[in-house]
Amino acid sequence: MALTAISEFGPTQWVNLILSSSGAQPMLVLALITGTMAVARFFGGNAVHQFNTTGVLLISAVLATIGLFLLSTQTGNIVYGAAFVFALGIAYFWPNMIGFVAKYIPESGALGMSIVGAIGMFSSSIFQPIIGGWIDANRVDGQAQGLTDGALELYTGQTTLGTMILFPGILIALFTILYFWVRNREKNKSQVAIA
Repeated sequence: MALTAISEFGPTQWVNLILSSSGAQPMLVLALITGTMAVARFFGGNAVHQFNTTGVLLISAVLATIGLFLLSTQTGNIVYGAAFVFALGIAYFWPNMIGFVAKYIPESGALGMSIVGAIGMFSSSIFQPIIGGWIDANRVDGQAQGLTDGALELYTGQTTLGTMILFPGILIALFTILYFWVRNREKNKSQVAIA
């Protein structure tokens, strides 16, 4: 949950600073991300029924990683497409993490779901200063390379987004393990029920 939360909140909290020189309007990018997430979550039940909770989490991590990669390498109008891909990736993280606890750890009840949500919020307060440090370090690095003004801001933003790819990248590995663990667990349950 800590990684899913910061994958969502990290780039969106710093979008104005990070994308200010990308050739796209940061507030339009943020509106596109928020709107896409709202629409995707409205139709989220269909995705979960088709791919199950762990499958949706894995697909989301892949899309978020691709979206962040595109945001960290593209400029101009392509940034809007990259933001759309990123938004599709992060849209299902929070609700499916809570849903996973409800479905696979029902004994934890509301307390379990609350703890998972709290971990997500707490992780944001831990990682945001770290991301701010990355921005500062990348700016200093860009200045050392002789970059100024818009080129410096573009370098700083894209390099920071490139570092943030680490968060959903780790989630791909973790959700792959989780996907096969849950699948094997359900397969074993059905075999016991048949026996």
